[in-house]
Amino acid sequence: MEYYHILNFKKEPFSNSPEPEFLFQSPQHTTCLQMLELAVRLRRGLNVVIGDVGTGKTTLCRKLIQNFSFTTADSPEIETHLLLDPELSSTQEFLQTVSLLLGIKGFDSKQNEWHLKERIKNYLFSKGVDEEKIIVLIIDEGQKIPKACLEVLREFLNYETNNQKLLQIIIFAQKEFRATLNKRNNLSDRVNFLYYLKPLNFRQMREMINYRINLARESDSAQPLFSFWALALIYMATRGYPRKVVSLCHQVILMMIIRGKKKAGLILVKNCISEMAKPLFIYAKWATVSILIIIVLVYSTIAFFNQYLAADSFEQKTVSAAVSNSPVNSSNDNFPAVQNIDNKMPGNLGTIRVSEGSTFWQILKNIYGNASSDIVYTVLKANPQIKDTNKLLSGTIITFPSIPADYVALKKGDLLIQIEGGKDMENVYNAFMKDFYRQSMPPLVFFSFWNKREEGIKFAVIIDKCFNNIKDVEDEIGRLPAQFTARTIILSEWDENTAIFNRKILPR
Repeated sequence: MEYYHILNFKKEPFSNSPEPEFLFQSPQHTTCLQMLELAVRLRRGLNVVIGDVGTGKTTLCRKLIQNFSFTTADSPEIETHLLLDPELSSTQEFLQTVSLLLGIKGFDSKQNEWHLKERIKNYLFSKGVDEEKIIVLIIDEGQKIPKACLEVLREFLNYETNNQKLLQIIIFAQKEFRATLNKRNNLSDRVNFLYYLKPLNFRQMREMINYRINLARESDSAQPLFSFWALALIYMATRGYPRKVVSLCHQVILMMIIRGKKKAGLILVKNCISEMAKPLFIYAKWATVSILIIIVLVYSTIAFFNQYLAADSFEQKTVSAAVSNSPVNSSNDNFPAVQNIDNKMPGNLGTIRVSEGSTFWQILKNIYGNASSDIVYTVLKANPQIKDTNKLLSGTIITFPSIPADYVALKKGDLLIQIEGGKDMENVYNAFMKDFYRQSMPPLVFFSFWNKREEGIKFAVIIDKCFNNIKDVEDEIGRLPAQFTARTIILSEWDENTAIFNRKILPR
């Protein structure tokens, strides 16, 4: 009898193997999967996922491959090829390995680099053009790729038709790979989608544990396996890294079986940590357990009385945000705008030089979504040179203060399609005002936002519509003029840390 049957499991819930079915799709994992699938189906070329050790990159990689194996009748077949260890001694060996992965017939290991590249290029043209297949090369442990081999990957991205890249490359790598990209502008400029995987917050970790338990159980009616305090201590010990969570939960289950327990409490989890960790680690952890318990108690009490404060992590919420007079939707799906999240948010969005024919009121509406009295007052206070709003001279430079929207009608998982973007307000705004956009594109919005996790305010020209699934995004991009499809970027990841400055409600 397997050990896990004792606790009424039909399979091991906390195996250290990257089993795709056990991938808990937190909002960040769902977004990452959807964006990668969309990028591959649109044949956008190079995509990179970066995450620290144990954030779930390998499991996500296997889930992606599993998703690609399911193809609808009206979509092209997707062939995936996985390179687990790219740490090869030379470009010759790298090219030989890729040739073997792709299954190129008549392959001769004595061929030089030029012949190998030609064989790979001809193979990709045959598969991608003649057979209309999508060929995907997925590289795990991407931080191990030698510099010379990165140049080979860049050359692979040059194998393309007028409409598409012939080889789709997805690299899963640890965080040091970001520095490698920064040193190679000719490669980083070709990255279509770059995503950072982060550890889970407490609620996500708890949902991941429950998801694995429910998936592995014989029935759904069993009692919870971990007490709340046990979960709190697991989070403290693992900091939300999925691999550490799985490893610790495995040890806890073994301890439960040995001791004949049906539920894990605080002391049992503490004993498991003691056996796994070094003494200094234990003392450091237990020195902060009392603080953790206080935080959790405050978190639970506030969450009971005010759903808005039931946030996704142990991060402290400002009391002023909870009692603000700003309109707040109590739904868990929507979130209030951020006000003074972090003192690093710039005080101004930027400046714009007024062009001929522009009006003060129209500019405010484009940037902030409306021209309310509060917005007008704040903008005029920042621009004492404006004496008459009805007589705005061409060439006048206007400074626009950062005025976050009182309420943002975006949900976690919502997707926006960006046509143009950047960190220079005037450049992006001028692109938004171009006539050819208005003649050939659907309605557009000038969109600005800031997140405390990233530096600076970002500006984008987006399609005036909000999407909640990749299929609709793909269809919308497919309807755009051909010259714009290649430059589109998908915006997502809206949360309580995001400030949005345009108040326009996007239709769905």
